[in-house]
Amino acid sequence: MSDNKLLIGKVAAITGVSRKAIRHYEAIGLLPTPDRIGNYRIYTQHHIVIISMIKRAQAVGFKLAELLPLINLKLETGQFPLDFALQGISDKRQFVQEEITRLKAMDAELIKLSSDLALLASD
Repeated sequence: MSDNKLLIGKVAAITGVSRKAIRHYEAIGLLPTPDRIGNYRIYTQHHIVIISMIKRAQAVGFKLAELLPLINLKLETGQFPLDFALQGISDKRQFVQEEITRLKAMDAELIKLSSDLALLASD
């Protein structure tokens, strides 16, 4: 089989994503259904790129359900909805920044609590 036609095991090895996850991406519509030769799914470099992008998106906090509207819009329009994707990234960054602020405030309260407890212990 040529390098541009890959079986699921090879795709899993290349991407670091399990076979089960790859099948799940297909089932929920995130990954285009690959062609088949007999009972075997035949993947291409395009599938690897999509799987890698899904993995990267998950690593920075996106849920699969958050990626589905992007794929659906791509299917409806026939082109990648860059503005929509960039807005989703901007929204995710805003959420992360708010979370950082919340965690910094929590850390400051923990420092204060620790200091207060140290004062009580020294009395």
